[in-house]
Amino acid sequence: MLLKDTEKIMPSEDMMLEVLRDLMKDQMKEYIKEKMNENPKIKEEMREAMMMYINAKVKEIEAATLLTKALGELGVISLPPDVKKEFISNLYQMFQKEIDEIMEKTL
Repeated sequence: MLLKDTEKIMPSEDMMLEVLRDLMKDQMKEYIKEKMNENPKIKEEMREAMMMYINAKVKEIEAATLLTKALGELGVISLPPDVKKEFISNLYQMFQKEIDEIMEKTL
């Protein structure tokens, strides 16, 4: 009985491995930061590369958003007139609160 209770409160092997992994990652980060700080050229290249990467991700999200918008518009204009009217009405009702808030702020 005591052995089973002890097993329940002891950290699991998975948890211990995760902690060890985190400690190793922290040490690796410190080492890499140290080496980067020793070489300003590499540090600047890393900074520029990270900015390029972030900008590319933002562009990717922007393109996906525009594509989704265009596909949504295509879907709406492809609907039969009576279904389109009902869809637009339901869409407005769904976002009525937000639309009203925007209208109040702008007027």
